[in-house]
Amino acid sequence: MKYITSCPKCDTHFLINDELIKAHRGKVQCGSCEHVFNAKTRLTEVADEITSAEEYQAIVEETEQNSDIEEIIISASNPEPKETSSSADDFLGELSPSANKTIEQKPELAIDTTPIVDDFLNKSKSNKKTSKPFSRVLVGIFSVLLIITALFQIIYHSRIKIAAEYPHFKPLLVQACLHLNCSIDLPRNLDLITIGDSDMQEDDNYESVINFTSSLKNGANYAQAYPNIELTLTDLNDQIAIKKLLFPKDYVAKDRKIEDGIPANEVVLIHLPLHVQDAEVAGYRMLLHY
Repeated sequence: MKYITSCPKCDTHFLINDELIKAHRGKVQCGSCEHVFNAKTRLTEVADEITSAEEYQAIVEETEQNSDIEEIIISASNPEPKETSSSADDFLGELSPSANKTIEQKPELAIDTTPIVDDFLNKSKSNKKTSKPFSRVLVGIFSVLLIITALFQIIYHSRIKIAAEYPHFKPLLVQACLHLNCSIDLPRNLDLITIGDSDMQEDDNYESVINFTSSLKNGANYAQAYPNIELTLTDLNDQIAIKKLLFPKDYVAKDRKIEDGIPANEVVLIHLPLHVQDAEVAGYRMLLHY
């Protein structure tokens, strides 16, 4: 189908067809004044014999003078906007073979694609602007969660040392361990515990009894747990004669509480009577461990 549309700004008339109308949803640009408007709101359907806007204008002028040539004009001026087909098949069905021919236009009618491109670019930019702050917020929240998680892990694995070096935090750590099913034990750092002078003598009153004496010094500034003592008695050939594993309850004096540990910078004396029976004991080795 062929139509005549006119620019609402300069009233210049143009001849267009369905293909040009549907190309950009009816948006066109006047080739005379470059005004962009919707051609569908100012359409007049004309016969296929009309080849230019000038020809249509001449017919209109003649029609005003002579009503006998009304059959040339198919429809009256300014009809209701014609609905466009929603599918490609409907669009092809509506087009007549003559609609695909090149149409001579004076002045030339230009199709304006600027509004469509601008709308697309503006939407893309707005999406980017809204997505960037949202992404930054997510990254910030995730980073804070990672820092908090790492901090809790450090506190959990260092809770014993923290409770020893900072006693005022110990009640909080004990309370937290009630929910985490953990405990706050005394520190166990063997590097800060040293063995003092040791000696081994036969008992004057009892046969097959050897009196072993030694000492342990806690070099830390906080109390530490009593270690286990591995005592190895050797014969004249330095071979193992007797090997004993002594727990804190075996050597800690009764006037001390094992759960309190070795106080900071304090020396604990050890005195043990050992029954060796018939073994010949000439030496000993002492090893600490937890």
